[in-house]
Amino acid sequence: MLSVIAHHSVVNSGLTSTYDYLHPTAQQYFFEVWGMWGKTAINSFILISGYFLCKQTLTWKRYVKLLFEILFYSYIIQLIFWSTGYEAFTLVDVVKPMVFLFQSINSNFVASFMVFYAFVPLYNKLIGTLDQKMFQRFLLGILFVCTFTATFFHSSTMNEPFWYAVLYFIAAYFRLYPNKYTDSRKVAIAGLILFAVLSIASVVILIELGAKFGNSNWGLWCYYFVSDSNKLLALGVGVFSFLTAKNMKSFTNKIINFFSAGTFAVLLIHAASDTMRHWLWKDLLAMPRLIHKDLLYVIAYSIPIPIVIYILCSLIDVLRRRYVEKPFMRWIDKY
Repeated sequence: MLSVIAHHSVVNSGLTSTYDYLHPTAQQYFFEVWGMWGKTAINSFILISGYFLCKQTLTWKRYVKLLFEILFYSYIIQLIFWSTGYEAFTLVDVVKPMVFLFQSINSNFVASFMVFYAFVPLYNKLIGTLDQKMFQRFLLGILFVCTFTATFFHSSTMNEPFWYAVLYFIAAYFRLYPNKYTDSRKVAIAGLILFAVLSIASVVILIELGAKFGNSNWGLWCYYFVSDSNKLLALGVGVFSFLTAKNMKSFTNKIINFFSAGTFAVLLIHAASDTMRHWLWKDLLAMPRLIHKDLLYVIAYSIPIPIVIYILCSLIDVLRRRYVEKPFMRWIDKY
């Protein structure tokens, strides 16, 4: 989630509109790399979800719990902006959070995730009908269509809910059929380093080519291999990030567990709406001005931001879970 926040600090702040691909600066290169990991982080998040959900039963109460969390933050944050006069009240904004979940499928992570999440029981039944060899062929087939053709032939195969299902199947395969490679910490770390370096190199090379040949379009396409979750490098970084985390020595840490419980809430809060994005990245943190600051200042200013936002949002969610979610779920449990 820290990578997602860093990604949003770049793409949602207006920083990209300050880029000059014919004369790129060190500050621009920093932000290009700093903000390039959003889709790879989403891949890791879905893989982690799939790894555990493939062995669990998803009940309607769990789905309602997640839906309630989404609507709660949407309306509470909107209410704050209305009450402070930051945004004018409109009836459209009252209905928008509910319509949004249908209107934004395939263009917004939360909406797409809810569609994907609803079909988890079906995915598990499908997985149960496949033996290992059939599962391998199934994965190779859908990865050829979704990743290989999209990466090397620029085919439009990206559909967010379907892609999340593909990631779910990948994670389920790792869970059901582990081997010495997927369980190796060394292999996972080496793969992560390799794909991360290739990803950074792809961005830098495309920018450099654009500057060298005087064509800014090269720079505009610098995220080609990581801009969609199904692209090869985005998938590679996501998979090996997941495997690296999975293969680390297990340990219990109350602090880590405390903050990880609010991961989804962190996304819902800091990316709640266009108004929230404008207030956070432009008004409060003034990210666009950084393009003209000294590089060391830019780095020192940018790095703590995801950490601080994550901690604050997590603390907010602790209060929500204790004083709102628990009473709500006790009421739901009566039915």
